[in-house]
Amino acid sequence: MIAGLLALLHAQRGPPLRRTLCLFVLRGEESAWFARPYLGSSALFGRFDPGWLDLPCLQDPSLTLGAAMRREGADTDVIAARTPLLDPAALSHFVELHIEQGPVMVARGVPVGIVSGIRGNHRHPSARCLGEAAHSGAVPRWLRRDAVLGAADLAMRLDASWRALLERGEDLVMTMGIFTTDPKEHAMTRVPGEVRFALEYRSESERTLDDFHALVEAEAAAIARERRVRFELGPGVRTPPAVMDPRLVAHARSLCAEAGIAHEVLASGAGHDAAIFANAGVPAAMVFVRNEHGSHNPREAMDFDDFLLAAGVLRALLLTGAEAVGR
Repeated sequence: MIAGLLALLHAQRGPPLRRTLCLFVLRGEESAWFARPYLGSSALFGRFDPGWLDLPCLQDPSLTLGAAMRREGADTDVIAARTPLLDPAALSHFVELHIEQGPVMVARGVPVGIVSGIRGNHRHPSARCLGEAAHSGAVPRWLRRDAVLGAADLAMRLDASWRALLERGEDLVMTMGIFTTDPKEHAMTRVPGEVRFALEYRSESERTLDDFHALVEAEAAAIARERRVRFELGPGVRTPPAVMDPRLVAHARSLCAEAGIAHEVLASGAGHDAAIFANAGVPAAMVFVRNEHGSHNPREAMDFDDFLLAAGVLRALLLTGAEAVGR
């Protein structure tokens, strides 16, 4: 938002613009509590599925997304009606600035990144492996239905498949972000009968996402037969990938080269609202700022000089990008 405000301030002090420069402040880009990203930007274009309002909060299942939004002042009736608040054709282009949330730019020593595309994802926020609880000392291995070992098998098999896909040049990341037994029931002397876990996988390729989803189901079925457990992956949440506009990517690279700014073209593994703009038909671009120790991390650290360089690229893209895309 600060980079956008700096661009507005710069524009006010310069010659009159041919087009209006707008700053969008959007909420719910990640929304990890409800496993559904891009809430504000989806509502902006009338792409908010009314069924999302019933999604339960992962931290408090009694709280739905709709209730949380109403609590914050959102008009959920208008949102549920899928009333567009903005015509994509009214925008010449959209540019977003964000820290890189991974280690690539730090490792390669570049302060500015130009995003080529944003990975889509498949999420299973409420998956379970179900076996049979038993006394740890009384049940031999061959008679056990151990939910922890079943879920652990799935994690290890998917990790091996992930490594094989990377070796073939596929774009993919896979994470089990939650892995737990019920604290009301688990004990050191108890064979666990249930494991809850969250599973997500991301890729720039829809085909890769589909193929990995089929692999997840096949591996789960095989483990279920071998260990006599049952997997329930639960309702899936799917978010499509997005490609940043190649003309804006090329223009951003030219701007960096002209200014002597070291830069890198890379994909965004994290989701960003620019994906919704791009998939709505708006030419979109993203500028990354180098950031140490990733994100969602109290040790993350962005150098302010890097931010100013990236903010300058964002400003130049905003002011000159319309010509680059011919709009």
